[in-house]
Amino acid sequence: MPSRPRPKFKGDRKRLVLSFDIGTTFSGISYSILTPGRVPEIRPVTRYPHQEAVGGDAKVPTVIYYDPANGKPLAIGAETLKSNVIMAAGRKGWHKAEWYCPSFLMIHDLDLMLLITTPRFKLHLRSLDMVQPGETVPPLPPGKPVGAILADFMKYLYQCAEEYIEESHRCVNLRALRSTTVFILTHPNGWGGAQQTTMRKSAIDAGLVPDANAARDRILFATEGECSLHFCLQNGLEIGPRDKSGLLIVDAGGGTVDVTGYRKDRGYFEEITVPECHFQGSVYVTMRARADFEKKLGLHPRYASGIPLLVQEFDKGAKHSFKDEDETVYIRLGGPYETEPALGIETGQLAVTGATIAKFFKPSVDCIVAAIENQKEQSIDTFPNWSVFLVGGFSASSWLFNQVRDQVPLNTRVTRPDGHVNKAVASGGVSFYLDNVVHSRVSRHTYGVDAFVDYNPRKMSHFQRRKKIIDDPVSGKDILTGCFDPILMKNTRVKDTEEFRQTYIRISNNSNELHNIEAEILCYRGKASNTMWIDSEPDMYPVLCRVRADTSMVRQSKKRDVDGKRYYEIEFSVVLLFGLTELKAQIVYTDSATKKERSWNGGLEVLDLGDSVSPENGGQLKAP
Repeated sequence: MPSRPRPKFKGDRKRLVLSFDIGTTFSGISYSILTPGRVPEIRPVTRYPHQEAVGGDAKVPTVIYYDPANGKPLAIGAETLKSNVIMAAGRKGWHKAEWYCPSFLMIHDLDLMLLITTPRFKLHLRSLDMVQPGETVPPLPPGKPVGAILADFMKYLYQCAEEYIEESHRCVNLRALRSTTVFILTHPNGWGGAQQTTMRKSAIDAGLVPDANAARDRILFATEGECSLHFCLQNGLEIGPRDKSGLLIVDAGGGTVDVTGYRKDRGYFEEITVPECHFQGSVYVTMRARADFEKKLGLHPRYASGIPLLVQEFDKGAKHSFKDEDETVYIRLGGPYETEPALGIETGQLAVTGATIAKFFKPSVDCIVAAIENQKEQSIDTFPNWSVFLVGGFSASSWLFNQVRDQVPLNTRVTRPDGHVNKAVASGGVSFYLDNVVHSRVSRHTYGVDAFVDYNPRKMSHFQRRKKIIDDPVSGKDILTGCFDPILMKNTRVKDTEEFRQTYIRISNNSNELHNIEAEILCYRGKASNTMWIDSEPDMYPVLCRVRADTSMVRQSKKRDVDGKRYYEIEFSVVLLFGLTELKAQIVYTDSATKKERSWNGGLEVLDLGDSVSPENGGQLKAP
């Protein structure tokens, strides 16, 4: 049960909440039907079309086959595992998209032998700074951008959810609930505004909501780390009293390992570190196994063609059941009469030592242990004891769990929650909406704006940039542009209702040009503590969004430049709200008619990365 009792739903009519966990290899859905006067319950979708296995641990492959002629989906989810679909895909050259690692599927049919490569479309959603050194990402199916593939899969999940709910709840009128359904879209810790923007647009294209206005109200984002915390609370998470025990949630999934630190505070939770996201999930164990098998068998034509089957057998069996480094594991490779002692093949099975399999796991284990240590070191608060909860599909591996538990320090307790850990994120997403137990978060990066300052030769940083001085065409003063003015610093604990603001001035020699203003919100992703000048690391300041405002009601001040020419300026504030899982931005100013503050909301949905505003039209902000 949640740490605080869940109240009865106070709405005046039923409402549906759907949470989608679109995973690297498999996806899941959880939901809650909110009924007035009743305590909401969280339920998983346990049946999917064309799926044989059903039950609490049911999940659906994150796979789509496309028609190469028109780009339309031909098979999605569990249907892609059917033998007739696989054969048709091979014969007709269907394009395949999945979030999985690069893989190869060999299809044998009499004289037909086809090799199908499978691009991992989830990785195309990452920002460039998340791509690992030396990693190559295969191309997407022709003509299918990542957002379109994501939309197709969201549409499929929505259909699966509605079909399941209609079969399981005869008294529920889904048609009446569609216009108010709330969708929780979960994503790895390391994803931010750009990824959320793509996901929101995909949700609109998928028909989850009709337009951008509805998306702002009914599409919510939640990190996998925070969803996992909520799941653990539902399944009996227990930690020590306040200020004596820190809590680390390690969500080990198919592709990513997300690590988030919390402390408990009077029934609620606060983030105590910047969450981490590492690409060392279970698929990377399979990738290392593949590389080893190819090195061992790749030069032997008789067995090389069987590597895809060998990898598939490893992925389904040995990877999950492996427990003992001293025990040899046998993986099916071919027919019962295939024997080659020199290669370790006997009666159609390849012998793989436990020590070798342990090496496949080692980078992932090391990554998790290092992340736990880093979170403890970077924590805003200090605790004598730590509790680590390992969740996610990868955490079901006994070898992974035991290795992590044995390698962390003695003051760190590692446990796994009861229940189906592969459903942690989807169910936790619904709990995130219903229970909302996290009331403060730690800012992932430093956020601010690109501004200009009056040139001051006494300041060394100004003097070093003296060749970049320009004459402000409005005021006639010497100025320096490209000054990054922080509004919210990295590693700052932010309450869910807390605002961060900075006041700026915009000037123009034409008062009409100040009737509408806009500000670009930048995100510094580097490691330097002094982030004043953008030219020091120009690639580390991506634009998150533009916030626009009608400022025709703002009182303008009249000024005169050095030549006696008149110009105008207005004063306003840029406000950032980071207490929720999605960054929000506003422009705030004082209405000259009412003398009250007014705000124009902006956000990542107004992303507009065209040409930057030039100083000639008064578009630059002046730093305070």
